Amino acid sequence: MKRSQKNALGAILSVAVLGLSTAVYAAESAQATAGFLRMEIMSNCTDGNAFFRVRNAGEAWPKTGIFAIYHLTKKGKRLISKRRMRLKEGQRASFKVKTAKLPSGRLGLWIKPGWYKRAFAYDATVNCS
Repeated sequence: MKRSQKNALGAILSVAVLGLSTAVYAAESAQATAGFLRMEIMSNCTDGNAFFRVRNAGEAWPKTGIFAIYHLTKKGKRLISKRRMRLKEGQRASFKVKTAKLPSGRLGLWIKPGWYKRAFAYDATVNCS
């Protein structure tokens, strides 16, 4: 089966920093029935807690995705939590992590869609130290 150039894999990533919050907008396309994966992600620290707020800025997801939160250290990363979810158009999801027992206070969020392969790269990070 021949594939046209219109179906080629592409990615756009732009990052904006606002005060203590980091706003990340990511758009990716692949050969999938959903077309684009578009998210708006806000992350910040308040009272010893790290918060990640995700909004699906694109179409409803055709399958579930994995939301994974990692503790970032000088030696690498350690998975803290992961959750499988499916977001509708405009749906929001929030995650709160207590950072008191995390020495570095650095966390990263990566969203792995279930309908196509995506290279590992943090969608948002936060430093609560």
